[in-house]
Amino acid sequence: MNELQIFRLENTDISGWDFSSLRAELQSRLDFYASLIYTDETIKDAKKDRTALNKVKKVIEDARKAYKARCLAPYNALEPEMKSLVEMVEKQRVLIDDTVKEYELRQKQAKEQEIKKYYDRKAVVLGDLAERLYPLILDSKWLNASAQKAKYEEEMIAAINAAAADLEDIRALQSPFADTLIDHYCQTRSVVSVKEKQLELEEAAARAGIMAAADVPPAAQPHTPRIEESNGTSSPQDGGVVLRIIATQKQLEQITDFMKALGVQYEFI
Repeated sequence: MNELQIFRLENTDISGWDFSSLRAELQSRLDFYASLIYTDETIKDAKKDRTALNKVKKVIEDARKAYKARCLAPYNALEPEMKSLVEMVEKQRVLIDDTVKEYELRQKQAKEQEIKKYYDRKAVVLGDLAERLYPLILDSKWLNASAQKAKYEEEMIAAINAAAADLEDIRALQSPFADTLIDHYCQTRSVVSVKEKQLELEEAAARAGIMAAADVPPAAQPHTPRIEESNGTSSPQDGGVVLRIIATQKQLEQITDFMKALGVQYEFI
């Protein structure tokens, strides 16, 4: 077949190429190749045609890369100088930025002190749990300079009242695991999560025979906790028994929950 025009343009500036003409010529040649059916007997022709297309691709790619290098040459010459200027500016910008951030941090800390004082006055309805619930009730947006005092005080009172109502609902459950459920609420501030925790504890207690429950699914048995009486000489002053408990972390949490419900005193040593 006749030599493609692309080969005659090899090593020329692509800015002078007639791309419309080249595209039409290449499409005609590619359509020809697409119409061919190669067999085992004509595999040599397939290899020859592949080589021809590789050459076409190389001419185009070489021309593209050469043109890109020429276009980037002025930029590459100036890039180090520009970066040097940016580094000079950035060094001072960072110093100023650190000063601004330090100021903003002090402002937020001062504002949080103000917010905490207001919270302490309004959170008396939460009793001894007020301090534990503060991190969950505090909204970080209240610390922003744009936060209006009247607005965040209104939102805080609403959050305190909601938490107080949640605690009343939890106590109204009259669950033997009330202390554990309240502890869980102080970690999640979610009544839904508390009820899920209650169900989990009741099912575990039922399986352990501590309390009755209907249709409780059988417990998984990857590890059975063992409670052994200590042979040590130490014992509680009230005449209780010292136990050594071997259990998974999940089982240990459930055991301590049960002990809370039963009023058992315990400590980790």
